[in-house]
Amino acid sequence: MDNLVEQVLFYARSQTTEKDYFVKQMKLSEIIHQVIMQNKDFILKNKIKIETQNLDIFIATDEKWTIFIINQIINNAMKYMNKKEKIISFSGIKEKNKTILTIKDNGCGIKESDLPRVFEKGFTGSDRKKEHSTGLGLYLCKKLCLKLNLNIEIESKEKSYTIVKLIFPASSLHTRK
Repeated sequence: MDNLVEQVLFYARSQTTEKDYFVKQMKLSEIIHQVIMQNKDFILKNKIKIETQNLDIFIATDEKWTIFIINQIINNAMKYMNKKEKIISFSGIKEKNKTILTIKDNGCGIKESDLPRVFEKGFTGSDRKKEHSTGLGLYLCKKLCLKLNLNIEIESKEKSYTIVKLIFPASSLHTRK
C-alpha cells in the first residue's frame, strides 16, 4: 500500500521534477543503503539475500528521485521473486564518462516479447498476476530518468533473472540550468 501511495504522489510531482532537484555528490553505497533500509521489513520477512559490489563510487544526482527510481526497480524484483533462494544484487562500474549501477534479481524474469513494452504507461505484462500491478513503476522510472539525464536499460531471461542498469553520465546534472 505504501508503495502505491508513493507512486501516485511521485507521479503527480513528476510533471515538474525540475523544480524539485537538489543535485549533490553521493556514493552509490549511501543511496543503496537507504533503499535497503526502506525495504528492510519486506527483505527480512521474505529472506531476500542482498549482495553488493563496488558501490563506493561517487555520482552527481538528486537523492530523492534516484531513491524513488531504485525503489520501484527493487519493488518489482521483490514482487515477482518465485525461487527458494531470493537474491537481489547491486553493483557499480565507473567508466570514463559514466557510472553504471546494475541491479539484478533472480526472480521470474520477463518474457522476451514483453521487454520492449515494460516502460509503457499501464503495461503489466502478459503472464503475471495483475492484482498488485499498476503498470506505473517502470513507466515512472523511465520518465524520471529522462528528466534527470540518466539512461535506464533492462534485460531479462524468463524464469531466470532481470537486470536493470541505471547509467549516470559524469556530472551532466551540474551543467543543467
